Amino acid sequence: MSSRGQRQGVAAEVERQLAVSRTRCRSDTARPAVALTLGQWRTVETILRTEIGQWHQGRGINPERVDTGFMVLAAVRYSLGRPCHAASLCTGWLRTHWAALREGDRDEILADIERHLAEAGGADDEADRAAWIAFVSWTRAGQDGAEAPLAPLAGYRLGILARAPRTYAAGDAQIQALHNRGLVAPTGSVDAEGRREWAITKAGRATLERQP
Repeated sequence: MSSRGQRQGVAAEVERQLAVSRTRCRSDTARPAVALTLGQWRTVETILRTEIGQWHQGRGINPERVDTGFMVLAAVRYSLGRPCHAASLCTGWLRTHWAALREGDRDEILADIERHLAEAGGADDEADRAAWIAFVSWTRAGQDGAEAPLAPLAGYRLGILARAPRTYAAGDAQIQALHNRGLVAPTGSVDAEGRREWAITKAGRATLERQP
């Protein structure tokens, strides 16, 4: 068992015994189920606050439960395309708990968001779409402000758009990937063949300037 799993097991057992203790202590003659020294209680407190964090304080989640990822993914899918600030509320919660989620759950959530952005195009409310794009960019940047580097082809395509707007087919995966990161945006123009015109954004120019 991993160290984290062991600590979670200890914390869960302590909480179980505390629940029993609270019940027994309703009687003045009952002996508490947990009898620890001050130092031991401080150790338990450290585990609860540092290792287990918000989950054991009732304000977060237990990432080890199989249904946690399912419930979070279901909430994200419900919020995608919803108006009334659903995107900002959902992404705000995700940012707070992102590190606690299992890697596989994070991958599924990101895949759903990116698929929605690709399929919805510009149909979403502008503010809601911006919230999803900003969240994807935040995750790709490693959550610490360090920007994820552009792939060579993406950098080349961004360089072309830095010179002037250009049209691309609706299914262009590279353009859509740049759009999901907020580096390019459609101008609103469509040519006779149905290709959308794209232009680099301020964020795109700043990213291009930082590339080696």
